[in-house]
Formats: sequence, structure tokens, C-alpha cells
Amino acid sequence: MKDLKIFYLPTFAILLFAAFIMPEFEAKWTLKKDKNGVQIYTRPIEGSPLKEFKGIVNIRTTADAAKKLLLDLPSYTEWQHNCIESSILKTNNENDIIGISLTDAPWPVQDREAIVQTKVVEKNGSIYLNMTALPDYIKAKNGVVRIPKMTGFWKITPNGDGTVEVLQQVHASPGGRIPDWLANSAVVDTPYNTLLNMKRRLEQ
Repeated sequence: MKDLKIFYLPTFAILLFAAFIMPEFEAKWTLKKDKNGVQIYTRPIEGSPLKEFKGIVNIRTTADAAKKLLLDLPSYTEWQHNCIESSILKTNNENDIIGISLTDAPWPVQDREAIVQTKVVEKNGSIYLNMTALPDYIKAKNGVVRIPKMTGFWKITPNGDGTVEVLQQVHASPGGRIPDWLANSAVVDTPYNTLLNMKRRLEQ
């Protein structure tokens, strides 16, 4: 019996210790907006002023049509919330592109510029568009702030009923100073409006 106690005590101690050092990215998602078929969730990221967001919407379209729209960077100005410039800088292949976009920010905050590499992979019946910021790819424009860090992905999953579920999950460092009210708005209103615009565009 003593041997059993000696064996299980370290295991219990390890589990207890692990609970206290659980990383912040394991924080639970909180539903922040549920409107017009779009759900937006956020969760805190340790050391970052911006929360990570996850947006979900179901669209009556095909997976290929959703993928085509997401890879059509010049069209972003027509449906991505507050996007005022967007273009492809380099096409490595049809499933690997590098693009640049400019997001309008309210005065007196400077506009944000992002250079993002997008790689497309298919896994378990879903299409993933994995995104990573490349902040040093080219010199930043004067008068704008280059996004120094961003990771995320789009996930497109057919539902089998003529609709697809589109999920967008992103965490970014805004670069420079940004007011709390704008930071909080950015991780809810931006994905909400983007996904709603995407839904309306694809269902036309």
C-alpha cells in the first residue's frame, strides 16, 4: 500500500502543477456577438493588447467558391471590413501566395498595413488557408504602421446540404499604440462585418 501512495503522489503533483502553468492560449472562448447567422468569439492572449478572435458563418455556396474568393486579394476592398487596398505581391504557386493589404483606422490612429503569406492545404474534408505575417518582406509605406505579427487561418467545411461552414481565426499584434476601445472593437466588429459581407457576396 505504501508503494502505491509513493507511485501516485508524483503524478498528482505533476497534474496540479500543470493546472497552474496552463498557457493563456488555452483560455476558453467567449461568445461576443451572435447576429445575422454570424458568431464571433474572443479569448485573451497573454502579453497581447489584442484578443484572439474566432468567427463562424454558414454560407449557401460551394467550398471552391469560398476558397476562390479568399484567394482573390484585389476583391478584399469590396467585402473585407475597412480594407482600402489589397493586392498580390507574389504567387509561389496556386496554393501559396503573398499579399499586402491596408486597413483604414479611425483618426488619430494610423492605418495598418499587413503582408501575409497564405498557404492552402486540405485536411479531413476541410480546406485550410493558413496565414502568417511577413512584416519585413518589403519596406513599409510612410504614414502607416506595419502589422508586426499575425497568425491565423480560414477553414472551409462543406456541410453536405448545399452550404459550407466558414471559420476565421486570427490573432495579431497591432503594432504601435492603439486605444483600448478600438482594440476591443477590432476583434469583434471587423470579423463580424467581414463574414457577413462574405456571406452576402457568395449568396448573391
